Amino acid sequence: MSNTIDFYKYVGAGNDFVVFESWKGELKLAAQQIIDICDRRFGIGADGVLLLKAHQTADFQMNYYNADGSRGEMCGNGARCLVRFAELMGRVKSSGTFLADDGIHHFNIQDDLIDVEIIVNGQLLDWEIPQTGCGFIDTGVPHLVIPVSDIVSEDLDPLGREMNSHAAHPQGINVNIVEKSSETVRVRTWERGVNMETLACGTGAAATAIFAREKWNIEWPIQLSFPGGDLEVDYRGDQYWLKGPAQLVFKGHLSLSRLYRN
Repeated sequence: MSNTIDFYKYVGAGNDFVVFESWKGELKLAAQQIIDICDRRFGIGADGVLLLKAHQTADFQMNYYNADGSRGEMCGNGARCLVRFAELMGRVKSSGTFLADDGIHHFNIQDDLIDVEIIVNGQLLDWEIPQTGCGFIDTGVPHLVIPVSDIVSEDLDPLGREMNSHAAHPQGINVNIVEKSSETVRVRTWERGVNMETLACGTGAAATAIFAREKWNIEWPIQLSFPGGDLEVDYRGDQYWLKGPAQLVFKGHLSLSRLYRN
């Protein structure tokens, strides 16, 4: 295969991704290549990398890689962007299924918005670290939800790093701080694998919505406001659904042989 490949840059509520089609599995990316692609100065710049691949029974398979080169089990906003990309490539219709590392997900394309199913593993657990009143839940990846009174003033990066390396979270963890307001739920997320605060997080939106429903009795669907945009989480048909925008920003050509930095 040629060393020059086509790439597509997508954004979903502030989460940004570099997307490749590897329908027959022909594209193999090393961890360092993914790190270099996601580098915002020497590469394209992204929170993660997505590969669109064929699947025998689902419409497609999603392979997701974090900006640090690690494989991610699931990425809600990334999945929504990959559905939009699959539509562009003529691989899907208005609804269907895809395989992520955490299982089979359903999706719906609704004009400018993409709706994807989030698989929730277990129930919301009361969590006392770093403080009382927190919650833990796995929405494809592990999430800690921390209620705060003033979300703007919180210093999230040191808190995220501390919780991600805490003995109580041996697999690492995504950290969401959340503030209840009159019209919406405000959220900021520190993402494991990106290892910093991102502008939005789809699985974090689902985790926060479940917390808001159980702890604050907010009715479905729940509107969530992130620094990068708004997302909606609904519970219907015994399934959790994440809905929001997914947009193609630009496309181009990438020379894999020139990715590595000396």
